[in-house]
Amino acid sequence: MIKHLRVLVVDDDPDILEVLKTFLVSRGYTVVTANGGPEGIKSLDSGPFDLIITDIAMAGINGFQLLKTARERFPQSGIVLMTAYDERYPLSQALSAGADGYISKPFTLKKFSLIFERAYWKALSREDWWDAHDDGCPEPSIP
Repeated sequence: MIKHLRVLVVDDDPDILEVLKTFLVSRGYTVVTANGGPEGIKSLDSGPFDLIITDIAMAGINGFQLLKTARERFPQSGIVLMTAYDERYPLSQALSAGADGYISKPFTLKKFSLIFERAYWKALSREDWWDAHDDGCPEPSIP
């Protein structure tokens, strides 16, 4: 299990927010929740976040708009899109928009955990993640 992550969860369903927050906090993560897209955009001001989990279908600002804004501000963040409308918002559309993960509602917490961790490791594989987390230590060379 990955420790010490800062996670933003955005959804306009308070029940989803509560379930995911409780689950993620129980895993040792710091969690910020936002009720809907506009609040999600505002929450980005308190970033950066290691992972951003957002619903796609929300009034005002949808998950794709939030993803675009988050990518501009924090290109190193892992982003997972959620939807109850997977026929309307297919996986291919989410991935081409820049998501690191995608999950259809309803889902189990076990499935969510797998998608969550996979998205984090995918973010780690991008060079921009390492650039953003450079701690000033020289990279060791292997003889």
